[in-house]
Amino acid sequence: MTIDLGFAEFRLPSGRRASIIDVPGHERFVRNMLAGATGIDLVLFVVAADEGVMPQTLEHLDILDLLGLRAGIIALTKADTVDPEWLEVVLEEVREAAAGTFLSAAPAVAVSARTGQGLDELVRLCDETAGAMGGKAPEGPARLPVDRVFTIAGFGTVVTGTLLSGRIAVEDRLELLPLGRELRVRGLQVHGEDREDALAGERVAVNLSGANRSELARGHVLASPGSFRATRHFDASMKLVSRVERPFRSRSRVHLHTGSSEVIGRVLLLDRLLLSPGESCLVQFQGEAPVVVGPRDRFVVRSYSPVRAIGGGEVIDPVPPLRRRRPRGRRAVQELGAIRARQRGDPADALTRFLSRESAPVTRDSAVQHVQAALGLSPAEVHSAIASLGEAGAVHQVGEGGQIMLETAWQQLSGAAGEWLGEYHRRWPLRRGAPRDELRNAIAPGWPARRFAAFLNSLSAAGAAVVEGDRVSAAGHEPRPVGHLRQILDWVEEQYRTAGPAPPSPEELAAKAPVPDAPRRAAPAPEAGPDSPFYQAFEYLVETGTLVKIDEGIYFHRDELAGIGESLLLYLREKGAVTVSDFRQLLCTSRKYAVPLLEYFDRQRLTRRQGDLRLPGPAAGRGPGPGPGPGVSRGEGEQA
Repeated sequence: MTIDLGFAEFRLPSGRRASIIDVPGHERFVRNMLAGATGIDLVLFVVAADEGVMPQTLEHLDILDLLGLRAGIIALTKADTVDPEWLEVVLEEVREAAAGTFLSAAPAVAVSARTGQGLDELVRLCDETAGAMGGKAPEGPARLPVDRVFTIAGFGTVVTGTLLSGRIAVEDRLELLPLGRELRVRGLQVHGEDREDALAGERVAVNLSGANRSELARGHVLASPGSFRATRHFDASMKLVSRVERPFRSRSRVHLHTGSSEVIGRVLLLDRLLLSPGESCLVQFQGEAPVVVGPRDRFVVRSYSPVRAIGGGEVIDPVPPLRRRRPRGRRAVQELGAIRARQRGDPADALTRFLSRESAPVTRDSAVQHVQAALGLSPAEVHSAIASLGEAGAVHQVGEGGQIMLETAWQQLSGAAGEWLGEYHRRWPLRRGAPRDELRNAIAPGWPARRFAAFLNSLSAAGAAVVEGDRVSAAGHEPRPVGHLRQILDWVEEQYRTAGPAPPSPEELAAKAPVPDAPRRAAPAPEAGPDSPFYQAFEYLVETGTLVKIDEGIYFHRDELAGIGESLLLYLREKGAVTVSDFRQLLCTSRKYAVPLLEYFDRQRLTRRQGDLRLPGPAAGRGPGPGPGPGVSRGEGEQA
């Protein structure tokens, strides 16, 4: 008698390689049968001709139907032990039991292992049916439910299972769930053959590094790190088999089988109080231990006691919020509608809902991964949905970095940016733009800087803004003095133009700056501090290059600076070198200004330092020039 799972390779006449998973048929070992049925594509439904349909035959049929099997072959064994008339009766009995299931139109063949009757026909049917099915796509994250664990001397811990999706390669790191540990793949075998990688649909033996035999068990899952989560509850659609005698009550305790695992828990009916035989409804399974599931995974539910298969279905949401009770009223309409939309598996709908929850643009890859994980779709299907929504104008491409957001969100945000920048320019007309971080904090607080930069690039590409370094301005904005700011601007420039080689610091000048008459309609800026009219004018003069920063707190008018440079060149042509003391006497100024000026001319390469002397530098032949432009500090000059 078969008690546990058995495995063998089956080479078909066409050259295809199939894996046989032999599962026990006895009703006492249905849990082992369920662990082996995970991931199979084609079922060979065996009924002994001398016994006919048994109670476990019907239970196995229900289980296979609930697991979503779509292809099968009926094999009537021990055909040599009964007469042809009895064989016809048994076949009719099997057909009657299979009515309404995926085996209702399956081919049937009578075979005998002793005489060889029908075996060639059975092999031909297996080859033909397998060829029409195709294989599993190897894309997506790897997932292997563990059905056996053992150790091999000299190699260590080995697990086996059917690879449901993705690809596993030697040296890959896989996450062991629900334990959450990462392990390294030391070696791989497929039916005793060493392999560098294994693909979805294959029976795989994985030699793991860093794993302890006592830690692993049937029901654990090996998966690509971060691709699946262990959960104690999930939303699903569940059907009660028609052979059940009584309705299923909400919150009944059950055995749940999915993958190779078995978990005890309760089933909360979400859209009714009782589920009648043959009907389906939305449910939330709430387990007493964690389970690993993905969208569209199939599961089977067996009654708690006596234990028998009563229903099953398909996972809709692997990680929903925990529900304490059945939703009611308006809340029920919203929640159940969202679950049904997710059940339909519409990638456009899932993508729209995902983007609407995200306040900032997201990368295409993260959107694809989210929708793929939520619906169990292929990446190609999700990319197609993104392209369709883009063509329909519902999704906006943000910048050139592959980030996207809803068009409505982009329009709203770009409108807010335009309004905020317009108000900023009205308040600070002399500034060439607003600091990007100030704009980000105003209209998109909490956004990562990189995502906001992508939004600004998109805004710039649309002609709605101009981005220059760390400043952002509305399209068409030009810094220009208006009204009362013109008065203070002229005064500040005149102070520096006439200050000679000993200009005042900005703080000294701000203390005696006049307060101009501001128009009543305008919102005047503060009269003191960095946002006062004086500092606005001062900042504007620095940005336009009228004032040149020599050192911290020391600024010269560019005309005065050009004159000092000419005097220095004349002195160098006559004397050949100059000291700090010579230069201080030449300008009739103090060391406070003489030293920073010489260091400034060193950075401009007008002079070069040699000990305590300054000699003519490489740029001395070109003259001092108009200065370095706006805002050059000591470090910037050295880099230049």
